[in-house]
Amino acid sequence: MLDLGLPDGRGSNLLLHRQLKDVWVVITTIFDDDEYLFEALRLGARGYLLKDDLGETFDAALAGILVGNPPLSAGIARRILQTFRPATPDSTLSARENELLTLVARGYSVQRAANELGITYNTAAGYLKNIYQKLEVGSRAEATSKAIRMGLI
Repeated sequence: MLDLGLPDGRGSNLLLHRQLKDVWVVITTIFDDDEYLFEALRLGARGYLLKDDLGETFDAALAGILVGNPPLSAGIARRILQTFRPATPDSTLSARENELLTLVARGYSVQRAANELGITYNTAAGYLKNIYQKLEVGSRAEATSKAIRMGLI
């Protein structure tokens, strides 16, 4: 088991230097964002459990390794599935939402993006809220990352 939040560095760096290829490394962490999750999986982690799941749920996930079940917290499994789920009509961004997302992805503040688009701050904030809902994300970084993966920007 490997924690990603180590006092002397990022735990995922240890995955780069693993000598034993047959060892299952299961991440146990508080980090539930895409950046940490997908980096760890790309580097060879065989599971990803959130420390919030401590107790019976956590123990069951670890025990599942013995019978071939992937050790994934339910929230992490949903996140992985969501990443690869095709866009639905409800998740399609309007042209204006796409314009705003493109500016936000470039680092514009909501106010600056609103000024650039010739709309009020409140209108831009409303578009951003819609973007978060449609993309099922909670931050600008997640929205940018997901939009890039989906080919929206």
